[in-house]
Amino acid sequence: MRYRTKLLITATLLLAMSLSAAGLAYWGVTESHRHLARSRVAHQELERELQLSRHSQQLFKAWTDTLLIGMTDRPLGAAYLHKVIDADLAKLEQLTESELAMVGPEERKEESAELDRLNAIKGEYQHTLDQLAEVEQLRSRGRPDVAWQRLIELLKGGIDQNLNELIEVGVADETAEVDRIDADAAVLFNRLERFSQVHAVIAILATLALVILLLRRLRAPLAELARGTRALAEGDLSHRIAITGRDEFAHLGQSFNRMADDLQSHQKALESAHANLEAVVADRTEELRQANQTLRKIDETRRGFFADISHELRTPLTIIRGEGEITLRGKNKRMLEYKHSISRIVEQAKHLSVLVNDLLFIARQGAGAAKLNLQSIDLGELLERVCGDAKVIAHAKAVNVSYSNGMGHELVRGDPTRLRQLFLVLLDNAVRYSRAKGEVKVDIGSAKGEIAVRISDRGIGIPPEELEGVFERFRRAGNAAEHNEEGLGLGLPVAKAIVEAHRGRIEMASRLGEGTTVTVAFPADTAGGQS
Repeated sequence: MRYRTKLLITATLLLAMSLSAAGLAYWGVTESHRHLARSRVAHQELERELQLSRHSQQLFKAWTDTLLIGMTDRPLGAAYLHKVIDADLAKLEQLTESELAMVGPEERKEESAELDRLNAIKGEYQHTLDQLAEVEQLRSRGRPDVAWQRLIELLKGGIDQNLNELIEVGVADETAEVDRIDADAAVLFNRLERFSQVHAVIAILATLALVILLLRRLRAPLAELARGTRALAEGDLSHRIAITGRDEFAHLGQSFNRMADDLQSHQKALESAHANLEAVVADRTEELRQANQTLRKIDETRRGFFADISHELRTPLTIIRGEGEITLRGKNKRMLEYKHSISRIVEQAKHLSVLVNDLLFIARQGAGAAKLNLQSIDLGELLERVCGDAKVIAHAKAVNVSYSNGMGHELVRGDPTRLRQLFLVLLDNAVRYSRAKGEVKVDIGSAKGEIAVRISDRGIGIPPEELEGVFERFRRAGNAAEHNEEGLGLGLPVAKAIVEAHRGRIEMASRLGEGTTVTVAFPADTAGGQS
């Protein structure tokens, strides 16, 4: 039998048990509601019968006391009790009619008898009131002796005896009916409880039997399939599933075995074909990637270098050529004029030499081939000497250069010439773009295996949109060109190249109109410090 059929049969049985449980619950709730409604009405009738008995006795006592004492007016208590009794009778009639609508044909006759008895109570009650009214009428007409004689006769004859007997019968009947309805409700509840228990036991046993049966039939094929998939996932393509039968699991096992056969054959073919290909492709790919990366870096460096050379060498070469042509023009020039022209040529040649050296250093650093004379250097002492040179530059602008060393003797591995050039560039920029009588602060400290130098000024600052491009070659901020026409925009790129050549980092923070702070950090030379 297929598992689809087994599951369908199981679902049908569970549905049947669920529907029977729902039907039993619905019937139980309906019957309980009906019995509770009957019990509530019966208790209300009994309570009203008892109230009617008590109120009628109180009313007739009030009447007889009034007649015996000789009062001319009825007391307020009698009038009130009369209204209460009328209300009791009306409520009893309403409750009896409600109960009559609830009962079946077998009990309708008994409930109709209750309604007739209630009408009899009304008639007897009205007859008793009429007799008492007659006595009062005689007394009010000036015949008290006759009224007194009539009252004595009524009292001897039991003026409210019939009424009391009818009420007592009604109370007894209602009490019996309440007991019977409560007993029926108790029997119903006990029956519902037994039915629910039996149904729950049957449902639990049937469900357990079905679940156990299905689990026993499912456990073996599922375990076999799990072992097969686990073996296949671990790479054992020779594993086969042994499931017999004609159900869904047998078909699944056969499909699994066919898939394992196909995978095993394909794996053997692929392993032999791709054994060497992957290694060769990986080697060639890595070689091509490295070669392309190297070529791209070299090409970018070459393009940038030639562009910078062509742009920056034009001006000094033009000046040298112009001065040479002026010197050669004419025959009778004074010696002073020749000296002036030659000095201009030498000055531009020196400038050209510095420019070429800086461009070559930037280009070599971009290609990873910068040449440095590395040695262990006390960076604090070097910075102190550089700050002394910067004070000479700052004197002309009345800018104060202050230096503070917060660490001791910390060493770095670097080229002293290039490091001096680095700090001169940064201090020259800080002084150049500071306001008159400003201040440039230089401090050095160490943290987390680094030695950091911070140079701060209170100058013109750099616009936020131009801060990212300050380290590009021949790039100057707009306000820098307005503040100082000198400069080629090559100082900061050279500074960055020097820092990166020393495996350090350089950061710049600036706020327009408030100043700029440059932070340079180098790895500490721990080996040199220990020696």
